[in-house]
Amino acid sequence: MPDASITILVPTFNHEKYIAEAIKSVRDQTIISSCKVIISDDCSSDDTVEIARRLIRDLPNFTVRQNVSNLGIMEHYRLLASLVDTSYLAILEGDDYWHATDKMELQKSLMDGHPEIPLCFTACLVKDEASGAKWHHPGWSPDRHRVVHFLDMLTFNPVATFSNCFYRTASFADAVSVADAKSGYDWLLNMSLASAGGALFAARACTLYRLHANGTWTKLNSKQKRAGIISSLEALKSKVDNSLGLYIDAAIARAHNDR
Repeated sequence: MPDASITILVPTFNHEKYIAEAIKSVRDQTIISSCKVIISDDCSSDDTVEIARRLIRDLPNFTVRQNVSNLGIMEHYRLLASLVDTSYLAILEGDDYWHATDKMELQKSLMDGHPEIPLCFTACLVKDEASGAKWHHPGWSPDRHRVVHFLDMLTFNPVATFSNCFYRTASFADAVSVADAKSGYDWLLNMSLASAGGALFAARACTLYRLHANGTWTKLNSKQKRAGIISSLEALKSKVDNSLGLYIDAAIARAHNDR
């Protein structure tokens, strides 16, 4: 295998229904030969690990590992960040998949061209498993790649999921080490990174992001979601330049008034 420049992290927890599709979508990437893949299970009670091990048997750059006990989402990510030794890392959560085979190639190309920016995210197709409805997110004009600034990240949450994100490893490792919100962790982490110089938006829908009953965010009720948004914003305020505090306060006020 050539020297890898990208590590793809596939965190899983009770994803036996979805993990095969996720692994296939990683395997089919155009530049998979220059990637390492770590499928990491957070102590599932179903057959996720067995399915994953069977599917990667003939894929030498794929590994499967399992935590001895359940760490929870952010502790799991902190552990995974410590295992990455490549310049870049990408994330695909085990209940999602990539439907564009050149997703890694596109994001790496954009990041190589903008060495000052710490992350790149693609548009995604969101699927609500309960209703069958699908929609594009963030719904911006296609094929116009751009730099997205902090205030757009704060107002629109255009990223929506870790599964469409591609990071400079050092930047991700620094951000995840201090991400302390109880929910909304991906939003918090990505806004923290974007506050210093923005994020790259690859304007193609490359990822299928599932909303389902067992999803970490989906299973929360409206009161819990509002509390999660507020806690994320309060945590964010301590991690960014003071000049951004006024905008974060306004977002907190809107969240409190959103009934």
